[in-house]
Amino acid sequence: MQKMLKSVVLGVALMGGPVVNAQITTPRILSAGPNRSANLEEQLVNRLRATRDDQRAYIKHVVGLTKNGKLETKLVVAVERYAMRRNSHYPFPFFERALKYEAAKRGTALPTVRNFASTRTTGPANGGILP
Repeated sequence: MQKMLKSVVLGVALMGGPVVNAQITTPRILSAGPNRSANLEEQLVNRLRATRDDQRAYIKHVVGLTKNGKLETKLVVAVERYAMRRNSHYPFPFFERALKYEAAKRGTALPTVRNFASTRTTGPANGGILP
């Protein structure tokens, strides 16, 4: 009797439980080392929502300039925060324009993201159309 009562209670508990929904998000790159905090490149890619390869290549170039001492890290972080305030849903264009302006004021020329675009031709084999 007790066994039957337990199974009925268990069945009711499983049937009447809350429905759980999940959200699929883009994968985030995180450091694999012992220090689990994100480095500058990972932070910029994730917070600026850099989803395309050319945007990620641009961020890699900016991080390289900070490592070489041509740009200050605190300038890059400040411009990133500015871009987040301007448009938190898609801040990358604001980051690109503002950083180009601020870098030019400091004597460093930054290319546009278009310069980092892939030079791969699109053909029928790649899913594109012929011109």
